[in-house]
Parts: sequence; C-alpha cells; structure tokens
Amino acid sequence: MKQLIFILCMVVCFSSCKKIISIDTENAPPQIVIEAKINDRLIDQQIRITKTVGYTDASIYPTVSGATVSVSDSRGNNYVFRETAAGVYTNRMRGIYGVTYTMNIVAEGQTYTASSKMPNLVRMDSIGIISNTFFGNERRTTAAYLVDPANETNFYRFTLNRNGINSNRIYVSNDRLTNGNKLRIQLYFNAEDDEDEDLLSGDKVAVEMEGIDSNVFDYWYALSSQSGRGPNQGTTPANPTSNISNDALGYFSVNTYQKITATVK
Repeated sequence: MKQLIFILCMVVCFSSCKKIISIDTENAPPQIVIEAKINDRLIDQQIRITKTVGYTDASIYPTVSGATVSVSDSRGNNYVFRETAAGVYTNRMRGIYGVTYTMNIVAEGQTYTASSKMPNLVRMDSIGIISNTFFGNERRTTAAYLVDPANETNFYRFTLNRNGINSNRIYVSNDRLTNGNKLRIQLYFNAEDDEDEDLLSGDKVAVEMEGIDSNVFDYWYALSSQSGRGPNQGTTPANPTSNISNDALGYFSVNTYQKITATVK
C-alpha cells in the first residue's frame, strides 16, 4: 500500500512539472539579397535583387527595383544590366574563360560590389545510372563523369533534375584529393520529404555542371554543410559567407555551364 501511495505521489509531482516555454524571436532588419550568375553561353544573363523578410513573415521576398546594375571585365568592357521585370536585371552577353568580372550595384542608396573569375572549361563527358546496394536493397542513382585537369585547381557545382523537379540537395566538389583523376560524381535525388529516392525506369534526369571559382564554392559548400539531415548532421544555421560587399547576402558567380540529359532504362 505504501508503495502504491509513493508511485501516485511521483506521478503527481512529475505531471505538475510541465512548463510551456515561449521563445521570443526578434525580426532582424531587412537585408539586400543578390543572386547573380554569368555563364559562358550567349544568353540574357540575370541578376536578381530582393530583400529578406522577418522570421514570422510569409516567405514572399520583396523585389528591389530602380537599382543601377553594371558588370565590367578585366579586358575593359562594361555591361549595363537593365531591369526587365521587378527586381530582375538582364544583359545579353557571354562570359569568357580566364576573364575576371566585377559587379557594381547601387540600390536604395547603398553600393554593393563583387568579383568573380570564370574558370577554364572542364568538360562533363557523360552521365549514367549506377546501382548501389544498401543493406541488401538496390538503389539506382545518377552519376556525372569527367576528367579533372592536373595542372589547375578546380571547383564544381552540380544540379540534378528528375522529371522536371530539382533535387533538394546541394552538390559541390573540388579536386583537393582528386586532382588530375577521372571522376565519377554520384548525385542522389533528394525529394521534399528529405529522403533520398530511388530512380525508376522511364525517369528523365538532367545534370547541370558549373565550373565555379573558390569564393562561390565556399558559399555553396557552407549551404550544403547546413543542410545535413538527421541528428548531429549539418552545422549550426548561419548565413554563408558572401563574396558581395556591404553585408549583402547571396553571391556573384561567373561560371562555365553544361547540361546532359538521359532516360533511366
């Protein structure tokens, strides 16, 4: 009987110890976000300018119109980007290998600058579908094949698309341990539920490969490190280091570009 009374007392004590903790999240002042990419194709290159929103606000990012946007290169050329849609600035041009480009933006009374050098082209030879066995289960994944040049340092970013939907994963790679080697880069498709998915027969996959400079690699690598899944995977969330001045968020990337598509058999 005494034991029963003791157990009842413990249950009452622990049930009365519940406490609701409210976390007060302060919204930081809006920051400029610049997403700027120039590649080696003759297309309408785009620079997007938006602003961050508060933690509790809807994820609708205000666009920044009326900015002055230009890009100059190390050969003395200057390219003016004109606003073609709200917050979207474009110029039809082509990036050249080995040339350094400098972006200059004046938006809402503030000046933002960044530089990026286009690497030499490293060709993606092909893509393929390979099978791996995990705990007795077979899974098919996409792989990109290329030969890394031995006489230079290279940084790569990949995008995987399956049936018109981009994978949630961020794929970046460098040649610190593989300089001059034949590379097979495996790209696991990651869906919205944060799970890797097996490829199915008939799936259409597309792999985009960008040759990027070291600063842009650092940006994407930081993001990929934060996107680790599960307990103790990934780093504490923080804004990745940007190559843009004046505390702007985002990146300015001058990169090579290739795309290869395939159908899963």
